[in-house]
Parts: sequence; C-alpha cells; structure tokens
Amino acid sequence: MRKRLSLLLLSAAMVSSIAAFADGPRTGQVELNDAQSAPGGTTLRMRGTIGHYDTSTRILSLSTANGTMRFLLASTARIRQGWHKLDPMELRKLVGYRAAVGYSESDGNKTVESVHVFGKNERIER
Repeated sequence: MRKRLSLLLLSAAMVSSIAAFADGPRTGQVELNDAQSAPGGTTLRMRGTIGHYDTSTRILSLSTANGTMRFLLASTARIRQGWHKLDPMELRKLVGYRAAVGYSESDGNKTVESVHVFGKNERIER
C-alpha cells in the first residue's frame, strides 16, 4: 500500500512539473550575453564594463567580451549603484566600473531602460 501511494505522489509531482515547464517563463525578460535580437516588448540584458558616457548625446558605451556596444540612454532610465539611485551625469565618473544594462531594441537601435553599476572588480552574478 505504501509503495502505491508513493508511486502515485511521485507521478502527480512529475505531471504538475511538466505542466509548469510547458507554459514557459512568465517574467517577460530574456537574458542574452551578445547582441542578439529578441521579440518586441522584451527587455534584454547585457553585462560589461562602462567604457564611456557622452552626456550631450546620451550614448553609453559598454565593453563586453564580444566588443564595444553603444546604447542610447532613455530619459526615463533607472540608474543604480547598490541601493543608491544615480543621476545620468554620474555615469561619466564611473568609467571602468562593471555594469548590467537592461535595454530594448527596435530597428537596430538599443535603448537603455536600466543600468545597475557594480564595483570595478566586483563580480556580476548571473
């Protein structure tokens, strides 16, 4: 009797986990490490080192393993270092710091929605 009950519970757990995976992720975010495009309305993520920020054009350059990527910083972009909110002008002082950038891409233009700045030598966890 115990074996049948255990088998029944195991089967139910497997069926429910298969159903959960069939629906797919519900977060609306795709994580990519290179310059791949994603379906519309999706936030992409890229990690690298801040190379340059031009305040007049609002262009942020991020050095990655695949080369330097250039992003337009949206006027509504959220910029943080730890728990501290930063002004976009402060990005000029953070050249050489590691960062994770959340962006959207439309017609080949990458627009930054969020920037999370880490220490220069701080490892960015996935």
